[in-house]
Amino acid sequence: MSKNPEQDFDFDVWKELAHSDPQTYFAERRRVIEQFINTCPPDKQAVLRDLQVRIDAHRAMAGSPNQSLRELSRMMEDYLLALSERLMALHRETSSLQTSLRQGLRGSN
Repeated sequence: MSKNPEQDFDFDVWKELAHSDPQTYFAERRRVIEQFINTCPPDKQAVLRDLQVRIDAHRAMAGSPNQSLRELSRMMEDYLLALSERLMALHRETSSLQTSLRQGLRGSN
């Protein structure tokens, strides 16, 4: 396994390792994930580690790769929905502030 996170991911190599030596596969997987997290800004690393724990828990409880994929897709969908709702709330707040600012400018003339 490459120690350089910049190199391309080779699915076939990982697939073969998972089949031939699952213990090494999971150790390498953990190492590569941790290596990636360490390249991120320090203030984001704890969030990413927490996310990885959640992903691993979903995968472990899923029972099959297909169910795992469905669970992780739902998790991503929930996250994107929450993000969209926050964005819409921010947009509403921005519009409200712009309206207040305009009214304040008119009142001062």
